[in-house]
Amino acid sequence: MRGGKGSSVILWAIVLYLLIPLFMTLVYSLFTEWMDVLPKGFTLKYYAVIFKDAAFWQALARTVVISIVPVAAAAAMILLVMYVVVVYLPWLDKYLQIICTIPYAVQGVILPVSVLSLYAGAPAPLSNRIAMLTFTYCVVILPYMYQGIKNSLISVDAPRLLEAAQMLGADKFFAFFRIIVPCMLSGVVISSMLSVALIFGDFVIVNTIGGSYYSTAQMYLLKKMFISGQVTSAVIIVLFVVTLAISAAVFWLKSKTVEIGAKEGEKA
Repeated sequence: MRGGKGSSVILWAIVLYLLIPLFMTLVYSLFTEWMDVLPKGFTLKYYAVIFKDAAFWQALARTVVISIVPVAAAAAMILLVMYVVVVYLPWLDKYLQIICTIPYAVQGVILPVSVLSLYAGAPAPLSNRIAMLTFTYCVVILPYMYQGIKNSLISVDAPRLLEAAQMLGADKFFAFFRIIVPCMLSGVVISSMLSVALIFGDFVIVNTIGGSYYSTAQMYLLKKMFISGQVTSAVIIVLFVVTLAISAAVFWLKSKTVEIGAKEGEKA
């Protein structure tokens, strides 16, 4: 019991430590000035400014799209590849792991500059800025997606699960999509949310590759930093709420999918 209470205290201390900067940002965005111990002049005008700005909503929509599309594409590709490797070609995993960890060494400005140098003069659609941005993000999130999906496949013991499904009369296609994928859904969702959060907060890559072609919320935030600290704080809070809403929606859909799968299993 003492160990449990001690762990809870440490956990809550870490949570409070992480939430204090966000809380202070929220307070700063709700007052006109903060020159003393307590802020003065409660107002919501800074939120009204960004909510009335069409450029903010356009930038936010672009951010959501560019955060979801690469993650969905990378998850689908890595899931299929890792399934084949774990079940049929386990000796290839060490080479795949080396390939998937390479993005750790080329993050920051190195990767987008390299992509621009290589594909700027290439034929369409490779030279398209949005296509380059999407594929670059697929590379950036590769280590996170690989490790999460690999751990999920190992934890559910995919080879034995496949053998059991085939012994019961299920073909490989059915076993993969209706048995193995639902069992490892939690790991895929967590890896996807980590990747979405990484892309959602990126500025270097989107500014280097997208530039004025694809202005996202982070670029909008940079512009507001030179105008008003309160407006900047309001933008940060709104982006946090949007990220939280996306995470909640994904976990809700995951729980519904698991619930539906459990009901179908009971009927069967």
